[in-house]
Amino acid sequence: MIGDDHALTPGYVARHVPPGSKIGIHVAVLDIAQDFLLAHLAERGVLGDLAIFKGGTALRKLFAGAQGRFSTDMDLASREPDADRHALAEIIAGEAEVALGPFRFRPSSRRGRWHIAVESSFGNPAMSVKLDVGPPTWLAPEPRPFVPHVTHDRYGFTLPNIPSARLEEILAEKIARLTRSGTARDASDLVWAATTSPHSRFSIDRVRRLAMLKVWVDNHGLRPAWSSAPSPRPFDPELWLSPREDWDDEQIGLLTHPPPPLSELEAKLHRLYAWLRDLTEKEGRLASADARDRSEVIQAVRDLEHSALKDTHLW
Repeated sequence: MIGDDHALTPGYVARHVPPGSKIGIHVAVLDIAQDFLLAHLAERGVLGDLAIFKGGTALRKLFAGAQGRFSTDMDLASREPDADRHALAEIIAGEAEVALGPFRFRPSSRRGRWHIAVESSFGNPAMSVKLDVGPPTWLAPEPRPFVPHVTHDRYGFTLPNIPSARLEEILAEKIARLTRSGTARDASDLVWAATTSPHSRFSIDRVRRLAMLKVWVDNHGLRPAWSSAPSPRPFDPELWLSPREDWDDEQIGLLTHPPPPLSELEAKLHRLYAWLRDLTEKEGRLASADARDRSEVIQAVRDLEHSALKDTHLW
């Protein structure tokens, strides 16, 4: 069983908290516990056969490592467009009811969403892991290793490669979400990606095209799996790159280092993503979110490099 041979101690868990960080030991406990749970879900075939890893926690585990922000979310994407995602979340929650090394995981459903409480010999975090299963990624997933951390050597097992959403799609989703909401954690992740080698070498053109397609789908949905988003808007680059007062800094405090002032974060975001003004003619049409462009959107999604939906019936 994963974790039976662990050599974690309170001292090693404490070392998981970066110097100068304001996060507490319980956040470190939760972060380490996520590693054990992800390895278990991969071993059981849940990650890979049924779902793939995405979102902010995937960024930390598989791209940023100790430099990334902590996140309590476990965002997954179903492998199949026609999957019943509520049933899939229930299956994953059932697999997550397990004891692994020093951790005990207890899933429960509240208001239609699964939460996974963690108990451990190092303390019981007040926060739980929030499980969310979304529709499939548009790009084919790629297996990625965990970014190494000194704590990993104490786990007593080798962390597996995890099937993950591609970085360009993760960033495009964050750009699209900032079109309709001021989520500071998304701004933080975007700034991190644009300033951290080798990830800063992502394809600007690919991310911009993906983001405009996702803006269109946020407005109109795409069957069979993608619903329209709450309060969608067309993409206006001047508005996106203008100061805003609606920042929600709910999770920015879980950064590994003291979070920057929101004004500083915003200035960096606007400087690093000024290329969002450089829309091609086609991207400009997508950004306007005209419902009459559905056929063009479907073809563009199928034509994406590494598209996972070339043979999927979309409407």
